[in-house]
Amino acid sequence: MVCTTFVKTFIYLGSTLSNCVTIDAQLNNRISKASSAFGRLRKNVWKMRGISLSTKLKVYCAVVLTTLLYGCETWTLYRRHERRINHFHMRCLRNLLCIRWEDKVPDTEVLKRAGIPSIITEIRKAQYF
Repeated sequence: MVCTTFVKTFIYLGSTLSNCVTIDAQLNNRISKASSAFGRLRKNVWKMRGISLSTKLKVYCAVVLTTLLYGCETWTLYRRHERRINHFHMRCLRNLLCIRWEDKVPDTEVLKRAGIPSIITEIRKAQYF
């Protein structure tokens, strides 16, 4: 008797593989893990008054961005994927810089204040080098 079961998604070496062609499952997993990492650092890093903004941004790049962009070298991104990743990235930066939505600060100004390039630039750099 042969027993066959099909798995829709599974995680292999930290990347989510699925039986469909899109990277939606992989992207959801990466954003979830990066969001969790950002949340765990809230009390000990982001809300600490004694830590400078430049140190907080370095921790953000070292922990959250590397978690988010793990395996991005192999991604084929569509515009909707880019928007989701960029939205998460900008939300985190606005949180770190204490910029509220009522302030109506454009994304370009947020990136300039943080001194961090756009997330799409980082992905393209990783894919081409």
